[in-house]
Parts: sequence; structure tokens; C-alpha cells
Amino acid sequence: MPGQVSPPTRRRTTVQVTGNGIVLLCSAFVAVGALFFGIASCGGYVWHKEFFSFASFTLYLLAVSCPSTLLPSLHPKVLFALALPLGFVLVESAVAPFYPEAPASMAEYGALFLRAFQFGPCA
Repeated sequence: MPGQVSPPTRRRTTVQVTGNGIVLLCSAFVAVGALFFGIASCGGYVWHKEFFSFASFTLYLLAVSCPSTLLPSLHPKVLFALALPLGFVLVESAVAPFYPEAPASMAEYGALFLRAFQFGPCA
């Protein structure tokens, strides 16, 4: 009958659930990477960050190319592309002041946060 919406097929639902999973995996991977690089990357190997960049970009490409209900159109995909690196830098900068020891005051934390935001966690 014309005008009726067909119910979602099982295959389409499975593909969307997989797409949602990849979006969430990509977000979690970037968040955990930011925590790691913010608190434990000083003096680490260069290939760690290179591998992380490659893996997170690959996950991002998968996230935007697989159909999902979390990123249904171009606008959310572009916002996701902007939010990932911004979120990474903010989380990395937020935890960087705790390496090698916790700051003594909120003022010191603020200064260390701004320095990490401007110059990176090992500055």
C-alpha cells in the first residue's frame, strides 16, 4: 500500500546496531587514548601516538561510513569529526597536570591545564 513505511528489516537493524557500536568504540578509544597520553606519555615512544592516530582515524572512517542511528546524516558526522580531536585535547590537557604528581592547588591545576592545552602534555 502506498504511503506506508516498511518495518525495519533484521539486516538493517543489525547493521545499524553495528554502526552504533563502532561510533561508541571510536569515542571510547579516543577518550582512553587521551587519558593515557595525558598522564603517561611523557618519555614514551613516538610510535604509540602514531599508531593511536592511525587507529582512531580508521575507527572514525568506519564510524561515519557504517549506517547508524547515532550519526544518521552529514551534520552529526561533521560534528563528530570536530568533537573527537577537541575532546581528545581537552581530556589530555585535563589529566596532564597530574603527571608526575597532583597539583598542590586549583590555581596550579589551572595554570598546568592551560600550559598543557597550549603546548601539549609534556611541556
